[in-house]
Amino acid sequence: MGLSEVVGFVLIIALLMAVFSLYLTYGVPAQGRENEILHMNTVKDQFINYKIGLDALANNNKVGTTVSNSFTLGSEAAYTEGVMAFIPIMKPVNSGGVFSINRRTNEPETLTISSRSLVADPLNATARTAENLPATVNYTPGHVFVTVSGIQSSDLSASSRFGGTVNTTSWTVYVNLTPQSTLYQNYKSIATGSANPCEVSPQIPNPTQNGTPIEFRDATNTRACLVPMNAYAYNGTDLSLTVKKKGIVTMENYPVYRNIQAGTPYIIDLMDPAYGLSSSIAPSEYISIRNDLPLGSIAVTGNITYNFIETTYQISPITLGAVDYRSQNNYWISQEYYYQMGGVFLSQIDGNNTYKLPPAITFSMDNSNPSRPVTLVTVNAMSITNPYGGSVVGGNSPVQVKTTLDSLYTFPYADGIANTKWIRIGVDTPDDQARAMWKNYFDYTSRVAGLPDETETGIAGTESYIIIHGTDAADTGDYDIKVVATNATYAALLYGVGG
Repeated sequence: MGLSEVVGFVLIIALLMAVFSLYLTYGVPAQGRENEILHMNTVKDQFINYKIGLDALANNNKVGTTVSNSFTLGSEAAYTEGVMAFIPIMKPVNSGGVFSINRRTNEPETLTISSRSLVADPLNATARTAENLPATVNYTPGHVFVTVSGIQSSDLSASSRFGGTVNTTSWTVYVNLTPQSTLYQNYKSIATGSANPCEVSPQIPNPTQNGTPIEFRDATNTRACLVPMNAYAYNGTDLSLTVKKKGIVTMENYPVYRNIQAGTPYIIDLMDPAYGLSSSIAPSEYISIRNDLPLGSIAVTGNITYNFIETTYQISPITLGAVDYRSQNNYWISQEYYYQMGGVFLSQIDGNNTYKLPPAITFSMDNSNPSRPVTLVTVNAMSITNPYGGSVVGGNSPVQVKTTLDSLYTFPYADGIANTKWIRIGVDTPDDQARAMWKNYFDYTSRVAGLPDETETGIAGTESYIIIHGTDAADTGDYDIKVVATNATYAALLYGVGG
């Protein structure tokens, strides 16, 4: 009897141990795997929020503004627990991770851009041949000059008027020769023969119109009336502007030149900020000019000049930097999430490397004019810097990243319908997986955008690159690519809990 009780007790203990073993073998890893998967999804969302915050700083030009983001390094706070979680050995082991700034690779990852482009050159006002008005503005002009010439002495009088008009569909400028006169009061002596010479009479229908008349006797002792009369003295002619934007007068009879002289041509630059038109003169607008109120041989003419030059433009390599998290999972495949160049990327130890949100390099086609399709290339180079050269924190506690937008710079590509004949974009990285991912990104996005067949992608050494030739690959061909490129530089600081 006693022996059977012992055997039964041992069997119960063995059964419990088998249950515990099965739970440890299958249940705990399943919980741990689920916790780590949920944690990695949380990390992904935190990186997406980080990207959104940095994009908002750049899009709103908030230079000097700081955003703060928190990241969880491990699965210390369990997402799911089994019924035996109250027993420490029946709980999954907490995972951890390493968070770093600019320590993703041993060598810096850089972006390079070179192109044959029209590049703004504000110091060279005659960099490109001027176009006479009327004309369609293909680029944002440096100057829109209006010249009034052919003025003769006979045109400068109190009764002489001249007017010209320069306009587009959104604004109109009236260029006028405006005589300037000074009002003064003169008295006219009128003898009516009446006992009350200043009363209303056929000779003086309104004696008080311009003031109070004065009764007096003239040299012949005849009653007479001094009637006040308004008179004007010609003081010269001004060249003035009236500006109307979308039907609303924003400037009226503004004197650009006072007391103009015969034989002198007068030039007005409508891009002068004083006239409020510099932001209203955009590519694709047609600017017309005409003489509305002719006078003698006076003429109003105009021309457009552009402050840019054609050159092979080389942007110095831009160090991209990265905000990086590498998990140290115990039950699920270890993953790496990182933010770089405006994108959120995922890398796994199995060799899989992809992007969850694309980097800030985009391609598209503008086919609004079938006879002249334009390739649109947008590059927003977002650089992560760190004053210490890099920072690293490991463990499973939360960390905080404070990021400040230090600067925002727009590269001086001419603003217009198209400004480039060819462009090469390269990303240099010592990471083999990242290099292949960039190559695939260039392949896929260029194909989806419908870029011309002449587009090239490839890998040269440690660099993935794309070369876009537009529809005319020759340097002597047309401009059929429009490039818009900016560089936002952020300073990122890493803090542990309570930092």
